[in-house]
Amino acid sequence: MLRLCWTCRGSIGGKEGSKLELREKARPDRLECPDCVQARAAKDLGPLMLPVPTKRELVAALVSTPDDPWWEDRVLHAKLYPARGRRV
Repeated sequence: MLRLCWTCRGSIGGKEGSKLELREKARPDRLECPDCVQARAAKDLGPLMLPVPTKRELVAALVSTPDDPWWEDRVLHAKLYPARGRRV
């Protein structure tokens, strides 16, 4: 099962029967549904940036797998976009 849209927590494929509904299976790295992607583009918000894992979360992840469906994506985003380079 694919995870939910990061922004609206709806179906990652979009609302069933809508014009924006995905016709093919959503890629596993997809973060938002088509409605949220379109809204983000209309508002000129730029790419979605996931929250950086805290040191506490990183240490806890060494012991057991986090119960966060976004964990791997958050770690990857933290490596690609370091927090010091982000506007907060």
